[in-house]
Amino acid sequence: MRRAAVLGKGRLAVHACEVIAGLPDLSLDTVVPTTPEPSWDISLTDAVATRWPEVRVIESGDWRGLEPGRCELVFSVLYDKIIGSDLIDVTPQIINCHPGRLPQYRGVRPVNWALRNGDDLAGITLHIIDDGVDTGPILAEALFSVWPDVDEVRDVWWRAIAHGRQLITDTLPRLQAITPRPQDPAQAVTHYSRDNHRLGDRADWTRAQSVRTR
Repeated sequence: MRRAAVLGKGRLAVHACEVIAGLPDLSLDTVVPTTPEPSWDISLTDAVATRWPEVRVIESGDWRGLEPGRCELVFSVLYDKIIGSDLIDVTPQIINCHPGRLPQYRGVRPVNWALRNGDDLAGITLHIIDDGVDTGPILAEALFSVWPDVDEVRDVWWRAIAHGRQLITDTLPRLQAITPRPQDPAQAVTHYSRDNHRLGDRADWTRAQSVRTR
């Protein structure tokens, strides 16, 4: 039985725990919640305490609290910290759930940037974690329609979460059979927190919020 750890937040991370706990070759061993946990989504810590009380919870939220080599699978689901080589190098499978298309939307706030750019397609991606920022080979992705004239960031975010649930459900049982696909560096764009001021009225959940906070 291989041990697995889930790092991250909210209902999508809880769903990843559900899928892992239901697989015959995996045991949910450790959870590292994003801290502080967002008030606008369910608490990963509370869900684990209620449903899987035997699972270790690293309350600091720091991936460094996960013993290197303890888990054969580490799954980052909307986790907010960059995982270092100390964990990457000793983990047979370490993957990330990124709420955007890759390689076009590496880095922070991919939903916001997709709407800022007027895209009519957005996505959510599972990829291998390497030493770069969202640069690892792609395992699976789901694309879905967006309508920038009417959609707010919160609309597309929750749509991404809904598609992410199915993506995780379909992908985790097939991990051993999937050949990762390298990203095309020629299409790569990375957004950093220092660029957030360029988001304009797409910086918040809704455009009305952006107007109020100016």
